Amino acid sequence: MDAEQQIRQVPTESAATLAAAAAKPAVDLRRYYVFQIVNEFNFVSAIWIIFLQSRGFTLSQIGLAESFFHLAPVTLELPSGSIADILGRKWSMAMGALLIAVSTTLMFVADSMWLLLPAMYLNGAAYAFRSGAQQAYLFDSLGERSGENRFTNILGKLNAFAYLAIAATSALGAALADRSYALPFGLTVGFALAATWLAVGLFEPERPQEARQSMAGAVTEALRIVRGDRALLALITFMASLWTVSALVYLYAQALLSERGMPVAQIGIFLSATTLVTALGAWLAGRLITWRSFRFWAVTSTAVVAGSGMILAGAPLLVALAALLLAEFFAGSFEPMVAQRVNDAISSAQRATVLSVESFLFSLTMVWAFPLFGWSAERWGWLPAFTGTAVLAFAVLLFFLVAVRDTPDQPRAPLNVAG
Repeated sequence: MDAEQQIRQVPTESAATLAAAAAKPAVDLRRYYVFQIVNEFNFVSAIWIIFLQSRGFTLSQIGLAESFFHLAPVTLELPSGSIADILGRKWSMAMGALLIAVSTTLMFVADSMWLLLPAMYLNGAAYAFRSGAQQAYLFDSLGERSGENRFTNILGKLNAFAYLAIAATSALGAALADRSYALPFGLTVGFALAATWLAVGLFEPERPQEARQSMAGAVTEALRIVRGDRALLALITFMASLWTVSALVYLYAQALLSERGMPVAQIGIFLSATTLVTALGAWLAGRLITWRSFRFWAVTSTAVVAGSGMILAGAPLLVALAALLLAEFFAGSFEPMVAQRVNDAISSAQRATVLSVESFLFSLTMVWAFPLFGWSAERWGWLPAFTGTAVLAFAVLLFFLVAVRDTPDQPRAPLNVAG
């Protein structure tokens, strides 16, 4: 669930960069497409919280472990983004896939917090190495073909296939878990190693020498860009809060639905079905953004995602399940819209690093939000906990709308930071 997948905006390509991109033939992306799909094969995404509970871990302990997952991107997101910009996107993606195999193995054998916390940290490190590099690789490979919502369409459809893979593998993993938890965990490790092999064999899009910087220089420039752009800062802050709420709803739905009497296999099948709806939203993203403005989708997505948590906790079960499906549709469709909006304005030199800033803020929020939410749900109940997250989400949405009230709804011309 890589939700989670899961939003950015800034500077520009120099004239030399654009000329070089136009002169080069298009990169064959078929191996990358296969990598992206195999990379999402996760047979434990719908049952890992239930698995840990079966091992004797409490919700508070699981929340603490999840915070360690997000501690990794907090400490590694910007360095890993700069590594992708300097050494190459494919090596960053390969490292991320390999860390999935290692962390999943550690989680399966964990019998204490001393093993679980490192496992979750390494899993978060895998997210950090993949997050900015994947979009940067695709956008750079498309070159001049990435404009006019082309990137939105391709990323949306690619995400749709990836979500279908998540749905199929998570459903199968939940069914296999009734026999033995070793089966879904073993399959996840095996396909993570396959994704590592696919990433290593990718063709790295050639970038001009001037686009290569030192790690410190890449991080410094990315932070300068974000700090100096009010609209960009508001956008990534808003997205970090929205993805946090979406992650809380999706992940804690496992425990909430279990409390409401749904068997593990049924929970896994239903969460797989939500992923199919997410795929539908991603597939339609390119069409939806031509229908209404970006601000409209920002407000609508926040209302649906934040409201779904309260409905999930307080409404009849069938209504709650319908709300969760609707929330996943809007989360899936909104992600490619934001990705296009931001990537249009990012130069190749800082692309992966700047893309990592939003992921950094998301993880920084999740470090404290996930355990705090688990503690609040245990102390006061699910409905007050989800209501609190909804209030915060709307507060950050208001901040975003005020910050961009004087800016056009379409992406601005990129800033020239060359020289």
